Amino acid sequence: MLSMGCLPAVVAQESTEVMVLEEVMVTAQRREESLQEVPISISAFTSEDLKRANIGSAAEYLVKSPNVGFSEDGEGGSRSINISIRGVSNITLDGIATANSIGYYIDELSVGAVAQGTINPQLQDMERIEVLRGPQGTYYGRNAVGGAINISTVKPGPEQYFEGTVSVGSFDTYGAEAILNVPFSDTFMARGVFAYEESDTPIENVNPQGNDPFYEYLTGRLSFRVLASDDVTIDLSITRTNEDEGGDIAIPSGVLDLDTQSIFGLGPFDAIDSGQGFYPDNDDRVDRDTSERNDKSFTIINGRVAWDLGGMTFKSITGYLDSSFDRLSDLDGIPFTFGPLPLRRMNDYEGTSWSQEFRLMSAGDSAFDWTIGAIYIDDDLDRINQIQIMPDDAPNGTAVGFINSNDNNFRFKSAALFGEVTWPITGKLDLTAGGRWSRDKVTSTVIDFNKGPNPVSGSETFTDFSPRVVLRHLTDTTTWYGSISKGYKAGGVDIAGTSQLVPLPFESEDLWAYELGFKTQFANGRANLSGALFYNDWTEFQVQTARLADPNDISSAVSVTQNAEEASSKGFEIELMTLLTEDLVWAANLGYIDAKFDEYPDAVLRGKTDGLDNVINVSGEPLPRTPEWTANTWLQYDFMLGNWASYLRGELTYTDTQYSDIEAIGSLVGETVFGSPFNLPDYPYQIDDYTLFNLYAGMETDRFRIRAWAKNLFDEQYYNGTADNFGAAGIRLRPHFRELGISLTIMSR
Repeated sequence: MLSMGCLPAVVAQESTEVMVLEEVMVTAQRREESLQEVPISISAFTSEDLKRANIGSAAEYLVKSPNVGFSEDGEGGSRSINISIRGVSNITLDGIATANSIGYYIDELSVGAVAQGTINPQLQDMERIEVLRGPQGTYYGRNAVGGAINISTVKPGPEQYFEGTVSVGSFDTYGAEAILNVPFSDTFMARGVFAYEESDTPIENVNPQGNDPFYEYLTGRLSFRVLASDDVTIDLSITRTNEDEGGDIAIPSGVLDLDTQSIFGLGPFDAIDSGQGFYPDNDDRVDRDTSERNDKSFTIINGRVAWDLGGMTFKSITGYLDSSFDRLSDLDGIPFTFGPLPLRRMNDYEGTSWSQEFRLMSAGDSAFDWTIGAIYIDDDLDRINQIQIMPDDAPNGTAVGFINSNDNNFRFKSAALFGEVTWPITGKLDLTAGGRWSRDKVTSTVIDFNKGPNPVSGSETFTDFSPRVVLRHLTDTTTWYGSISKGYKAGGVDIAGTSQLVPLPFESEDLWAYELGFKTQFANGRANLSGALFYNDWTEFQVQTARLADPNDISSAVSVTQNAEEASSKGFEIELMTLLTEDLVWAANLGYIDAKFDEYPDAVLRGKTDGLDNVINVSGEPLPRTPEWTANTWLQYDFMLGNWASYLRGELTYTDTQYSDIEAIGSLVGETVFGSPFNLPDYPYQIDDYTLFNLYAGMETDRFRIRAWAKNLFDEQYYNGTADNFGAAGIRLRPHFRELGISLTIMSR
């Protein structure tokens, strides 16, 4: 709804200088509009916001957005994240969803289909990030059931510019960044961005057979702008990122999940301690006897053409995305001398996605604002998984065999037509109506080497129409709006079975969303206040589940997607930003949500089962990754220190209790639907609330910029995820620590 960190600007009004909040422009509806007039609940972060708060990953801006939840469980690397907006998320077992529930876009291109699950791109040289809450089907498509994240990079400009930055932080973290903008002519410009960061991380592996967790990030982006004529602009960008990490930044909890208990014959909930202890008494040591890695890469090629046709604009967006994820993990989590069986997880994922979108939209003064468009997307994901048995005499050597081994291919072909028109009923009242028609073909192919070498395939086709209707009333200072919209997530087909594999289709997920909101400016432009009430009602909520088909066969794990019959969420959001004085800005937001499964009587949890004794009724229980209350507030003071423009900013964030996956929701249920005792412990499934205080300071001239930060200043001990549950040392948790850092930037124009 509001920009969470924009700076005050001086605006002359009738020869009297008045301090007002700077107007923030967004492209949530694929055209540049004032944030205060867009009838969507949005949190927008400008380029200056990102720099001043040292925001480098999704978690650092999501935590500042109301009714947005996420889990960082450490599985798949330190940047792995699972996002929930107003209760809508991917409920998976391994953090990898074939189709995401949140749209992720960079410069109008969908980057949601990546090998590593949910993309968490590097954020150097960004113009703006917008977090859109509620279904965004018309413009953002089939994977925006809960909302969308819309990222815009800085484009090449007509002026020569260079900046170079070096930084240092806690845990031997070092970074370097360079930005170069070169106008080769009045019609051809280029911009290059390079960034490198490395860290030893706060976690130590005490076992010499393994390796310490670390990370090393390298990213580069090269973009070009060609002004082909007065009416045609061509943009092309190529981004390459490598993220190499050694092991999960996660500590064992000492509580076994259901799967580990059944396979190792341990329990109930008693993990093996190799001598390091468990979280929270131990928050920085692991004892893993296998070299681990989480290596990710992605390449994005994005080509855009904008053609001004006089009264309307034609746009073409062509994109290609190539991604990979290579993971080795000490699955049992302890030295083999302590454990019943030395195990290692191996994942080798590859993904490609290409898309072509055409869009025609009104421009300039028009009686109606309208947009029509078409898009085609082809996603191809390959995933090889193995649970390997490691030799006792050489834990780092070649595996002597495997328990599970499978090769999965997921193909998603999607075509859609969309359009929207805004009709001005009166000078202050307008009606927007639109929708998106989609046709999605989903094909899954699996080779399960425990059941033979032959692939088994299944294919399903889904069609949908998702409408959106918005009534908006505008005055000089206030926007009122009400909206009804539908979100849609295509169904699919699992390949699973006991003695042999068979296709198991599951249904599409549908969501109807109702929202009433306002955005107002008062105190002569010195304050912005926004609020929204919402209700979401969806059917066939997709939930990934797993069990052992044969309770005596460790290799008989079956993973299938269930459709929870009904779920709902309702709540409100409110955001405020105000200029208290000429140099003092205060902002705050608050979110409340009540999100739950309304009808889900047959949820299946992990673990040893005869097909009956791990089926539970979670109707009435909360949805994962959905804290009931979220809040963020900050106060920023700007001042001059000699000829240095300086600032000091303090920020407080609160996140309520939450549950990170379906097994955690099962901790609230005392028994299965068949009456046998269940009783999962509260810890670590029920994740406690936490409060973070961050402090930022900086100073800048035309040539130099210095910035310093203290994140989690009071060293709050917390975790917000419980994934990668398997392991004889217990469910793994990602700890968080105080982080201090400073950066120096040199600029040249």
